[in-house]
Amino acid sequence: MRILVVGAGALGSFMGGLLSANHDVTIIGRPEQVWVLKRKGLRIEGISHGEFRPKAFSGIPRNEKFDLIILCVKSYNTEISLEPLTPLLMNNTPILSLQNGLDNEEKIFNFIRSRGLGSNVIGGITCHGVTYRGPGLVKHAGVGETIIGHFSLTHKADEEITPDVISIAGIFTDAGIEIQTTSCIDREIWAKTIINSAINPLTAIVGGPNGVILENEELNGMARDLISEGVLVGRRNGIDLELEEMTERTFKVAERTSQNHSSMYQDIKLKRRTEVDSINGALYEKARKVSIEAPLNLTMVRLIKGLEVLNLSQ
Repeated sequence: MRILVVGAGALGSFMGGLLSANHDVTIIGRPEQVWVLKRKGLRIEGISHGEFRPKAFSGIPRNEKFDLIILCVKSYNTEISLEPLTPLLMNNTPILSLQNGLDNEEKIFNFIRSRGLGSNVIGGITCHGVTYRGPGLVKHAGVGETIIGHFSLTHKADEEITPDVISIAGIFTDAGIEIQTTSCIDREIWAKTIINSAINPLTAIVGGPNGVILENEELNGMARDLISEGVLVGRRNGIDLELEEMTERTFKVAERTSQNHSSMYQDIKLKRRTEVDSINGALYEKARKVSIEAPLNLTMVRLIKGLEVLNLSQ
């Protein structure tokens, strides 16, 4: 299968590298990332490990055809990444989002429909802990579930798993990435966002690994309150979520990746923009649309954005 991975950061490099062992993979990244990938290849260390040689470009190759597009860019770059992909999407190439945040699939879905394109949107979540060590080098520090499914705006389960989803699940499984499929990915995207809404900002604010919310009583309590607020927002938006399940899932992720640092922590540490708008910010906006409050998520947005501003001033 010919696969295009857009984004050469932690997850894009991890997924693209492993998939390249069995498939023709092209990774789109920044010039400095592409330079390393072309000359030295891609190295994955940790739980999964090896050296790989995917193709690499800083722009979408012209006159090329792909069987699958995997989007691994930061959530705030979703929309600007789609326009260059239009020629591929005109060929009805399925596009899979493996991004953080609540609104990425919606952006992709609306972009495709607004242009009358026929590509299927596949939503996905992954809880693997992957750390970006620099161009061409990532560390796989924690194993977690990966779930994909056909995306719609209905929040209802389809009658069956679509053929595209089954095919994509097969190539990930062959690459050693355990994967699950679902007929209602909307719920899983909400669930992952709620998990991230509790783990990511707290670890970024205190500057600790994911396990800190297990060990610190005050942070543990704040995480539980954030989970509770997120579940309420989801349920008011028609998503079938249970507090006990979401609490268990969140702390299980924190336990599995206890030594790993969240992507938001890494962004703050490296003085980069975070994805808080698509995580806590998106939950806050969803709450507003159904006329309820989400003060804890709003507080997380303000604190993280405060840290971003401090980073820029230093």
